[in-house]
Amino acid sequence: MTEPHWLRRTLTASVILAVAAGLLALAPSASASPSAVPPPYAADLPDLGTPAVAFDRVGTPVATGVAVRGADGSLLYSPRSGSAFGAFQSLGGVIVGDPSVVVNSGGTHFFVRGTDDQVYTNTITPSGAVTGYAQVPGLTVTGDVEAIVPNLVPPTSVRIFARGTDGAVWTNNLSGGAWSGWSSLGGYATSDITATRTFVVPNDTIRVFIRGADNRVYVNRVSTSGVSGFEPLADLQVTSNIAVAEDAVFGGGFIAARGADNGLWTLNLYTVPYVWKPLGGTVTSDIAISYQANVTAFYVRGTDDALYVNKATAPTAVFRGFERIDGTVTGNPAAFGSGPNAPGTGFLLARLAGGSLGLNIEPSPSVLPPHKFGGYAPIPGPAVG
Repeated sequence: MTEPHWLRRTLTASVILAVAAGLLALAPSASASPSAVPPPYAADLPDLGTPAVAFDRVGTPVATGVAVRGADGSLLYSPRSGSAFGAFQSLGGVIVGDPSVVVNSGGTHFFVRGTDDQVYTNTITPSGAVTGYAQVPGLTVTGDVEAIVPNLVPPTSVRIFARGTDGAVWTNNLSGGAWSGWSSLGGYATSDITATRTFVVPNDTIRVFIRGADNRVYVNRVSTSGVSGFEPLADLQVTSNIAVAEDAVFGGGFIAARGADNGLWTLNLYTVPYVWKPLGGTVTSDIAISYQANVTAFYVRGTDDALYVNKATAPTAVFRGFERIDGTVTGNPAAFGSGPNAPGTGFLLARLAGGSLGLNIEPSPSVLPPHKFGGYAPIPGPAVG
């Protein structure tokens, strides 16, 4: 087996990063289903690149930075300071698709798919040092990795999800510094995996969302006490990845997706039977959701390549209709606010036409028009892929 070669170097910037650079392993390794033929995957979904916001989920979720794939294929990270983001710094490597990033007491943890379809992790420790890439062995993946810090677990725990060569969802849990090993949750994913914490007994429950082979949305409830198995959420056929509100303490209560009509649809999981609600529009991207006190906001890209926002006082309330946000974007949006307990600044991120990631800020968001976004400011550093 050919091992990857790593080059270490030190960068001096707003944060000190010891960067591990190099190709993320060229050699093959064992697959969960080595003889399986991968099923069709995401061919009809928006392929625009999505910023991965790093949230520290101790108490109210706090966004601490953003990770993206660089134009050169490397992993890029920008730390947040107040209302600004520092320059992107490269963590090296060559990654496939979008990264996933989570924060716990052990630092900021990145999970990526390498060019050999293996899962790799890299960590910026609380002191600012970078550990370098390490493989999470045992699974050949066919989609982006999804990571989450569950509720009520040891402070350094992380659970990850990925799609295997059999199209099923696989999971692995890091606890006490050791991986439990990959295990299959079943299903047949034709989208990326979306995982979110939810206020459900047992309180460490994670809801895992995928689009299935029939283009309907499916959910699986995963906790330390067991797994529910995938079940469909009504009959809507969707054409995007599934969106949740990542800035919510428990974001699994409502979801959104683009329908076959290219409109925006949302589903409230607190109400049974499950009924998808149409919000209209013509959507050309995945969807971003931000949930703050008295302001729930959905962000989508329209046919003119501008982002549009649709707001309501709560996910179950009447939405006010789409408002255009000036500026052209070439990627999927990501959005977050000050959290669900107090209204505050709204943050919007998306790749711009020039290859940079743009930050757009709305002070004191309100559901009443007009919106107050001030315009996109490029985050400095290497170009975004």
